[in-house]
Amino acid sequence: GLGDVYKRQVFEGAVHFLEGMCGISSPSGDVSGLTRVAEQVAEEVEGFGLTPEIRHEVGMDGHAQPVLMAHGPAAGERFTLLIGHLDTVLPAVPPRLHEDRLEGTGALDMKGGFAALCGALETLRMRGLRPPDDIMLLAVPDEEVGGPISEKMVQRYGENARTVLVLEPGEVRAASETLVAGRRGLTVWRLDARGRAAHSGLAYWEGRSALAAAAGWSAEVQRLSQRGGGPLVNVGRIVGGDSEFVQDLGEEHHFIGTSQRLNVVPDRCIVEGEVRYLSLEDRDRTLDEMGTLADAEGERWGVELFLEEVQHIPAVNPDGPGAVLADRLVAGAEREGWTLEIERDRGGVSFPNFLPDPAAVPVLDGLGPGGGGMHTREEYLDLRSLRRRIALIAEALLLVRES
Repeated sequence: GLGDVYKRQVFEGAVHFLEGMCGISSPSGDVSGLTRVAEQVAEEVEGFGLTPEIRHEVGMDGHAQPVLMAHGPAAGERFTLLIGHLDTVLPAVPPRLHEDRLEGTGALDMKGGFAALCGALETLRMRGLRPPDDIMLLAVPDEEVGGPISEKMVQRYGENARTVLVLEPGEVRAASETLVAGRRGLTVWRLDARGRAAHSGLAYWEGRSALAAAAGWSAEVQRLSQRGGGPLVNVGRIVGGDSEFVQDLGEEHHFIGTSQRLNVVPDRCIVEGEVRYLSLEDRDRTLDEMGTLADAEGERWGVELFLEEVQHIPAVNPDGPGAVLADRLVAGAEREGWTLEIERDRGGVSFPNFLPDPAAVPVLDGLGPGGGGMHTREEYLDLRSLRRRIALIAEALLLVRES
């Protein structure tokens, strides 16, 4: 029928737009490529009544990088915030259409999210419906490298958002697709162990090995990790040896792989890692247990162990204000004949974690289409998922408008 013709036109337009974006190489730091992608998205959304502006913000390398902002006619002090990123991990290779997939750099992560959004806006227009007038689209250039622009812009604009819709990809499973409702928080920690140096042959028992204490502690804290929804402790890096070696690793690393200075009981060790968690209670309990273990290992080895928090990124609660909206989308997908599942425990940090208070605003994450091969040369977007996500985002925009 006529509705099927409209759907096919919308889908084919979204695929064409996506091919064009994937043909532009836009790895993190490539200002020219990032700007070209921003310009393509800006031109596309302008056709749907949004007013685009490409600004420039200084990134971690000190160079100005493009940030796309596009707002609807009523985006004032409060707005519906849609978030995505322009950058990819790899430089682009020419995209290829192959049966039900589009193979291309960034097709999945996450140019497909922009294509699905534009398809959703076209769907609403063809149905004679309007998206929320207070839309604010934010597209940042440095998400793939955990850059400061992404964090700063999400914090700045997230403060005034009434709803946050994230265009990062969901997941395609055997018989379903997913929407992300919960993301783990992250606390980066650092352990500094200080012992006493001694000649390992002549005065071994007078030494106090900071490395032995830190290694024993590392093994113990790793065991605090729990399967399922519990906290995860990862010891990511350990550097031990004599104090001079640890403090000046850049100058002293040439000793690695040699027998030099192995005759010293190591008096210094640095351990760095992270805790990931869904609740603050899990986080606080885990850090307390890590501190207790540090006291015990320090006493056992006669070494001082100092544990400190370096960075804290809050979790996104799957039962937060966005839960009702997510449930309505699940029901809508079921009416359309496909299964949408809620991911309550996505391990990776993403845009919602950088909101000033993720618990204060409804968040829908993973709205973009799924696929596979993220960050590899085998990256692809599932075009069947793209069809579904166009309809899903259109439905989400209507629900937000009603709220």
